[in-house]
Amino acid sequence: MVFPNFTIKIKQNIMQTSTPTIRSFAYKYGIIISVITIAFSLMIHFMDLTYSGSSVPQIVNYVVSAACIIIAIISFRSANGGLLSVRQAVKIGTATALITGVITVLYMLLFANVIEPDFVEKLGSEVTAKQMAERFPQMTSEQIQQQVDMQSKFFWISYPFILIFSCLYGLVLGWLTGLFTKRSQA
Repeated sequence: MVFPNFTIKIKQNIMQTSTPTIRSFAYKYGIIISVITIAFSLMIHFMDLTYSGSSVPQIVNYVVSAACIIIAIISFRSANGGLLSVRQAVKIGTATALITGVITVLYMLLFANVIEPDFVEKLGSEVTAKQMAERFPQMTSEQIQQQVDMQSKFFWISYPFILIFSCLYGLVLGWLTGLFTKRSQA
């Protein structure tokens, strides 16, 4: 008589753990996004295009992030028996983007301090100075250099902004995806 109760408890435990968690999807897809974007960043670095000033790498990163967040939300809906609320989609989008943002900040710290120790200075002299000279031709080279020095001094402030923007990006993307993919029990 012990065996039937044991079997029922195992079935109950299996049924309880088969419900997908937002956390597992956020970690999985956040890591996937991070691996893809870091590999892309390293590819650009090894091709000596880090300081090209092109916006193409940023656009590629946004598209990859958007695609993976949308796939995460749709995969969650599939694993959840076809059910998805807008709230769940927003949570998945925000959590996935947060994990991506944290990994991105850690990578940026590694890149700027170990892989390319003079990254901030080169970014200022090779990208920012050229862009400022093109946009503001009335500025003197001394004024441009002051701006570059300020950028170098306060570069660290970009790290919290990466996290904040990443979360907002995930929130908006999750909300929009949730509006189009939501399904509730009928």
